[in-house]
Amino acid sequence: MTVYVETDFLLALAKDSDWLQSSAEDALGKHEVETSAFSYLELVLARERYEFDYVSLVANLLELVPVRDEQEKQVVLKAVNYYDEGMTAFDAFHAATTETRGMDVLSSETGYDDIEVSRVPLESIDEE
Repeated sequence: MTVYVETDFLLALAKDSDWLQSSAEDALGKHEVETSAFSYLELVLARERYEFDYVSLVANLLELVPVRDEQEKQVVLKAVNYYDEGMTAFDAFHAATTETRGMDVLSSETGYDDIEVSRVPLESIDEE
């Protein structure tokens, strides 16, 4: 049986010590697990509190706790790289989603201009 897990499960596996760690490890042996990019976003946001190397952590966790499909996996991997390059966590996940889906992003956020995402400037829409 496949079960959906959320961020507390990922944190239990990621942290050196967590009261749920043995339960999470046992669950990996008993269930197929799956999560979403949202859980990985929350994990990235929690990285300051727990001070872990999130780039390698996410890559390793994706092997243990996959997301639904290859496209969503690419979103997570690209987002972590964008975040590592200085984007905010949310903008990184938005950028990775639009890039993976082959779309442009309609936004006033100029940080998209520095990466492989094509931005349609929201600030000039009313001028068209």
